[in-house]
Amino acid sequence: MTVVLQSRDDFTLANYRRVARGGEGVEIGPRAIQAMADARSSFMALLDSDRGAFIYGTTSGSGEQAMQAIAPDEQRRRAADWARRGHHGTSFGGGYLPESAVRGIVFARLTNYIEGNAKARPLVAERIAEMLERPLAKVPLAGQVGPGEIVPLAHVMSTLVVEDLEEGEPMAVVNGSPCSAALAAETAIEARARLELAEQVFALSIEAFKAPLEPYDLALKALWRDPYEGKALDALAVLLADAPRVGRRAFQAPVSYRILPRVLGQAHRAVATLEEVAEIALASVTDNPVYVLPDAEHPHGRAFSTGGYHNASAYPAIDGVSATWADLSGLAERHTMKLHDESVSLLPHHLSATGTGWGGTAFLTFVQTGFGEEARHEAARTFLPPSESGGFKGQNDVASPTFFAYAKQSRVAWSFDACLASLAVASSQALSVTDRKPPAALQGLLEAVREQVPPVDGVSVRELGLEMSALTDAFGRVASKGVSSLSEE
Repeated sequence: MTVVLQSRDDFTLANYRRVARGGEGVEIGPRAIQAMADARSSFMALLDSDRGAFIYGTTSGSGEQAMQAIAPDEQRRRAADWARRGHHGTSFGGGYLPESAVRGIVFARLTNYIEGNAKARPLVAERIAEMLERPLAKVPLAGQVGPGEIVPLAHVMSTLVVEDLEEGEPMAVVNGSPCSAALAAETAIEARARLELAEQVFALSIEAFKAPLEPYDLALKALWRDPYEGKALDALAVLLADAPRVGRRAFQAPVSYRILPRVLGQAHRAVATLEEVAEIALASVTDNPVYVLPDAEHPHGRAFSTGGYHNASAYPAIDGVSATWADLSGLAERHTMKLHDESVSLLPHHLSATGTGWGGTAFLTFVQTGFGEEARHEAARTFLPPSESGGFKGQNDVASPTFFAYAKQSRVAWSFDACLASLAVASSQALSVTDRKPPAALQGLLEAVREQVPPVDGVSVRELGLEMSALTDAFGRVASKGVSSLSEE
């Protein structure tokens, strides 16, 4: 399958998923090729009308050389020299972006081109699209917090094969904010899957604890009037649809159980916000200088400098998801603790299969505390960093922190997965020692959890830590594949 790009309307989260995660290629459609050819012609007419007018990176140098004019007869040679030199990255460390994210950056790179705003020939866009048909560069995760996104794009675009570039084309290769768009999209896809898995695990905990079902009653939707909290209530209602109404606690559950739909509601809000940010970013023109297409007042269009290359919404939205994972990690910790406290849960001491306190899963409460604390530590808000970059003082005085927010969210997400895995195993153990079955909608989750971590019987010698690590990794793969259950993983 191939995604055909005709306009910016084709840069959607759904198409991102197809290209970045599904491995599909892209084809520049005929309407887009014509639009780019027309825009290139009008830009060249604008440039030829006054080759002394300031157009960043075309009639002037770039970076600290922005104030230096390039003579008209040197402008094409400078552009061609840029292409021959290539553009190679200098960042390093921290591991590498997943291949899907690099593919996503290449996909998002084409947004500036597709309607002509990159002022480039169709040839350049087609060569960028062809990058998806061969191995891409590895992009380091660390060292990317700099002004704009030229530093990571230097890595991404290092495999671009193109004939000599012409006037106005070099800046469009490495300027803009396609990295922020791709990282927002990557996080949004995984966050939606991770949230759906979290709802299943928390629903399993509700049943394991025999918590009263009134805090999850759909009648609360009309009382709360929050659409995202309503989504959480809807999800829990489906998962607990055939949970027994008798034999449950006759009094209210702890706060961590009763506030669950409201906290999950805020998770829905954070994920929806990130999805919206990703959709907008993928379709946004973010070049510098940007080429505004001709209109009646400007028959050759306009080319001028902007700050479009700085995505100011991606990193706060990613932070929002990090924060909600940290909050839910806290609830998962509380649930695991309460399940093991017989004075609260009314379940066997330490969920022990032997009735002695040994052979249970109480030690999970020790390690889970650490995972929750790690999640809270890494979820600290990302701020806009001042930046004076080496020899580029005067130009580059603020950095873009999207890579930093993305890396932190990845670490928070792993800690959250570990907290969810701990709660899932504790819930499985509680159901096992009381010889109960979960609601039908949760049976698949329980079976998948027990494949990795069978109930503890108090007799078998087990490397529970290794089993828990494998389950946590499985939870992470559920999110990274954008699916919502272990059975699909």
